[in-house]
Amino acid sequence: MRRERLTTRPSPDSRHDFLVELRGEPMAGTRLTVRFVPDALVLEPAGLVAYLGELTDVAEGLEALAMAVLDDLNNELVPRWVEITAERDTPFPHRVVIEDRQPNWDNPALVARLRRL
Repeated sequence: MRRERLTTRPSPDSRHDFLVELRGEPMAGTRLTVRFVPDALVLEPAGLVAYLGELTDVAEGLEALAMAVLDDLNNELVPRWVEITAERDTPFPHRVVIEDRQPNWDNPALVARLRRL
């Protein structure tokens, strides 16, 4: 059901690699950052907001949250490259970062720049 909230639109130009970054708070005190290089589709920010409201059923920790978001985005968006960061500051700083990419996609210059952001 939550995947249905992820609305997309066609990429304005699928010939070029560009980075999209969206941030939200699925639960109080939990921050989520989604960074991706689109292929044919771009994620609608409003759809991500609606989707975040549905993530309350993922309560097994930040690792499970990050994996659930990655699976959902890979299923609905099929980005060339995607990185999910889930963070909390209490009861202690905890951060999970997970990355995935399409098998034949490679853009070393872009990925190197992403590491510095």
